[in-house]
Amino acid sequence: MPNATIFPLISSLADPASLAVRAAVERVAGLDTSVLLWGETGSGKDFWAEALAAASPFQPLLNLGCGDVPETLLESEWFGYRRGAFSGADRDSEGKWRQAGGGTIFLNQIDLLSLAMQAKLLRAIERKKVFPLGSASEVDIAARFLFSADATIEDKVRRGEFRADLYYRMATVSIRIPPLRERPGDILPLLRHFCTGQGVAIALDDEAQQRLRRYPWPGNIRELRNFVGSLAVRGAALDAAAVAALLDRPGPVLDLILSGERTLAEVEAEYTAYLLRKYRNKSRVARILGISRKSLYNKMKRHERH
Repeated sequence: MPNATIFPLISSLADPASLAVRAAVERVAGLDTSVLLWGETGSGKDFWAEALAAASPFQPLLNLGCGDVPETLLESEWFGYRRGAFSGADRDSEGKWRQAGGGTIFLNQIDLLSLAMQAKLLRAIERKKVFPLGSASEVDIAARFLFSADATIEDKVRRGEFRADLYYRMATVSIRIPPLRERPGDILPLLRHFCTGQGVAIALDDEAQQRLRRYPWPGNIRELRNFVGSLAVRGAALDAAAVAALLDRPGPVLDLILSGERTLAEVEAEYTAYLLRKYRNKSRVARILGISRKSLYNKMKRHERH
């Protein structure tokens, strides 16, 4: 890939699922077309967006989080404003979109925007023109657009929570970023990358490596990185004992609930998986959950599909 020197980790990801993503990124990198990267929270959508942009002629990359700024301020932040447009606007501002200058605008977590803001965004993306606040005339935006959204984006479209016209406009090319549990071949390369970056020593036997590959990583790459970070803080090594402590704790369930970054269905799936790992007895897990064994099997099948 052209940007291997910028992101050397990409070349070390050899799981078939990641190779498929890499091939898709290579195919569209040089095309002036909208691309939607979608997948679970923490699966690495930002990483692939940066890789795609770095492999393209559309430089620089402007990474804008749709949840980073209160929505009431997004128009002025993104589109700019004229002096006197609102209280405190004592000068003109060109807005962040115009700073892209022929590069790439990456709108991260676009599904967080309200329907009203989605309508304004659709018009701006289609025309590549925006009205700065307080201006009677439009200004041109020269940029290629990338977007990221949660794995539930299509469900939101069906429920009317996300505009279908905007979805189809931004998903000219749609690339699913698989969760880490679907690409176990990436786990050890990612661990080595994070351990090197945070100064954590690695001493894993074969059994510990296999256990890490089997672990579902409900928090995806973010959970893996935080796991290594916790070892770095304690001055501990990544060894069989650290792996056992990770797999035997109920922490991921509590982390998901407290973070508020997962749906109820995802938390349920993780808690069910945790109980199954811990007890290895479906009848006992069904009793703990207060459901029948048949209901447990139905839940397991439903979670596998997602």
